[in-house]
Amino acid sequence: MVVSIDKVLMAIYSPLRSRRLAAKQTEATQRLITFKLCQETFAVKLASVHKVTTLDRLYGDPSGTGVSLTTYQDRELVVIDVGHRIFGKTQQLLPPQAKSLDAPESHLNPLVRFLLILQPEPNRLVGLPIDSPPSIQSIQISAFQPLPDIYRQHGNIHCVSSLSIELRDRPSIFLLDVDSLV
Repeated sequence: MVVSIDKVLMAIYSPLRSRRLAAKQTEATQRLITFKLCQETFAVKLASVHKVTTLDRLYGDPSGTGVSLTTYQDRELVVIDVGHRIFGKTQQLLPPQAKSLDAPESHLNPLVRFLLILQPEPNRLVGLPIDSPPSIQSIQISAFQPLPDIYRQHGNIHCVSSLSIELRDRPSIFLLDVDSLV
């Protein structure tokens, strides 16, 4: 029986090479924009976010339905009250504070609100007002677990696709389903 040297070397080095590659491979992560709302942490996938900006003036919702308008890049942008969609109640929308040139940054100014502008599909933008400064986080995909069906049907939080388990250094995070949110 004739065996080529390539096959012998491959048999000798394959397990070693395989172990090295396995050690270098890391678990896949998901990049998210996270924010606090009613003492809970929520997230949307970074890929669905167009921009984050400060929230200016809202108008066009005299009945308090949770759907209003604002001006963004010289055109009207639909703004959906994320608290209304998630919890079924309208948030207290604070009027924006007049800003001066020496006004403190947003992390020092509790009256500054942010507008998370989502792009759920091409040529469509929707704004979500949030009270806390958002942050970008990378979380392992395996950390997200689907919510139990009974919780999704009868729970107090809506438009959520999954929940991340509590990690040592982070609170639990509800991953929002952008399609059902907007």
